Amino acid sequence: MTNSAADPFIGQLFENRYQVDELIARGGMANVYKATDLRLGRTVALKILAGTLANDPNFVERFIQEARSTASLMHANVVAVHDQGLALGFPFLVMEYVPGKTIREVLAQNGPFASAHALEIMKSVLAGLAAAHDAGFVHRDIKPENVLITNEGLIKVTDFGLARAISDQPTANATGAVLLGTMAYLSPEQVQQQNIDQRSDVYSSGILLYEMVTGRVPFTGSNPLEVAYKHVNEDVPAPSILQPDIPPAIDHLVLAATVRNINDRLPNARAFQDGVIRALTAVPQAEALTAALPLSGLPLSATQVLPVVTPRGGQALPPRTGPNSGSAIPGQPEIERNLNSFFKTKLRTIIRSIVGILAVVVGAGIWYMFSGTYQTVPNIAGQTLEEASASLTQLSFDFNPIDEFSEEIPVGIVIRTDPEVGKRARVGNPISVFVSKGPERYVIPAEIVGKSPREAEQILKDLNLVVSGTEEIYDDVIEVGKVAATNPAPGASLKRDTPVIIQISKGPEPVEIPAVIGSLLSDVLPMLTTLGFTVVVSEQVFDEVLTIGAVVAIEPEQGSVVPKGSELKVKVSKGPSLISVPNVVGKSVNEATAILQAAGFAVVRENLLPGGAPLNLVYSQSPAANSKVAIGSTIIIKIV
Repeated sequence: MTNSAADPFIGQLFENRYQVDELIARGGMANVYKATDLRLGRTVALKILAGTLANDPNFVERFIQEARSTASLMHANVVAVHDQGLALGFPFLVMEYVPGKTIREVLAQNGPFASAHALEIMKSVLAGLAAAHDAGFVHRDIKPENVLITNEGLIKVTDFGLARAISDQPTANATGAVLLGTMAYLSPEQVQQQNIDQRSDVYSSGILLYEMVTGRVPFTGSNPLEVAYKHVNEDVPAPSILQPDIPPAIDHLVLAATVRNINDRLPNARAFQDGVIRALTAVPQAEALTAALPLSGLPLSATQVLPVVTPRGGQALPPRTGPNSGSAIPGQPEIERNLNSFFKTKLRTIIRSIVGILAVVVGAGIWYMFSGTYQTVPNIAGQTLEEASASLTQLSFDFNPIDEFSEEIPVGIVIRTDPEVGKRARVGNPISVFVSKGPERYVIPAEIVGKSPREAEQILKDLNLVVSGTEEIYDDVIEVGKVAATNPAPGASLKRDTPVIIQISKGPEPVEIPAVIGSLLSDVLPMLTTLGFTVVVSEQVFDEVLTIGAVVAIEPEQGSVVPKGSELKVKVSKGPSLISVPNVVGKSVNEATAILQAAGFAVVRENLLPGGAPLNLVYSQSPAANSKVAIGSTIIIKIV
């Protein structure tokens, strides 16, 4: 309890209802008092905004925001807010009074928590945070001072004074330098004044778990800026580096919760809580928290005082007297009494010896049956199979390794045992040691291509994958009706029950025959081949097409859509027919022209002499007489 002798609020009555009794704690933003709700006759906690901050509108608004945010959280692991008001010029909250201690007080008094106790506390803390996250709020100041353990062992998260809606943006004061929260527990994004969400609480909770099992925070420094720099630039180390006996399961949790990159961190408090629940099965069990810790602060008696047993009459039984705790029989002779006493003493000695021997034998048998043949199963989770074998052999345990899939534990590392850690097992009976064989994944085999759909479905079913449907695709190679591919593709590594689509071949994709008539075959043949056609070429004389090598016909017709790989019959021109040129030398111009035109030639006249052609006779011709040329060719005649 904090000294409150000079506190001005002690004895004040707020709103004619809340009688301030004593100061419980001082905080950075407010002080907390124990008070009495006179209307309902109950004890409450009164949180009053500190005097220096009561005049700051920003802090007053934040203080009121605490009431609004926390009042909406109705959860067993969150300190409830009952009321809010303004009295004597000071804003105040009325909260559930929780008799108990903070984690900080328990750490200071008892040192680090046992692994099982730390995980049990974290399970409740994360349950309360998950409720806050579901309601749309981030706590932003998770630390040992803000987690209470009641005298009954219940866990309560308190002080939502920094709570903010997840969708809100970071804020700062006029200098832009306000960092709300306690530096040792702030996430990198809080230090850098970036957007925050529930993952920021996950980070702070990871630091809390680290401190509970090691007794210290991971980052320290000579000033807050040095600590902030480490949060942003250094990874949180595994707790086992500081305390080697900390189980690997706690190392994994702390490291997963405190990843610097917010996108790689555990996504929310519920995911963190799920990991804590799994980790509880992998750490040594411990006694109940209320038994392990002096939560109430009351001394525990070391000696139990038993009452004197009295008969029903109410008088205490008299003490037994004499060497045998008996009394003499009246009238018995002294010698007889002495002889009887002697033989009785001897008989009792013999009986006691026999009973002692039997007790030793029976005790040894009982010890052998119920203790001597049993050993406590050690914690080998996180060890390699070789390390686990050494640990179990040292205790004379046999074991059976059993492979088991795990999404979190690396291949070859022990996950758990059966019987569980801390249980007693008979020596000689093998212990089941479950060893991780890594994540459960199944690879779609390449051999599935070319199978029938029914065969492919059975292959996928045997791989614990689910056929979600079929679809047809074009394929240049796979026979129609056979499996051409899958989606995801063959070779993909998938989780159990992942849906897979079987893709069935419907043959090559149809191709449209391009327009090639009139083009040179040498120009279009590469294109036709690239499109997958088989081209069959034939040549033919075409008087109408003078260009040799030009495409004059194609079958099927250009513009048709045919299967890829179809055969195309292409006809190519060899040019027109060739005929002999008639001999017209020595003939008159008119006669020569008539003869050549009748043979199908064009005629061009040229004068041999510059002055004209006085004789009007053909002196020469080109091409020469009897040459083979195409019909329609031009014959040049020179005249004199």
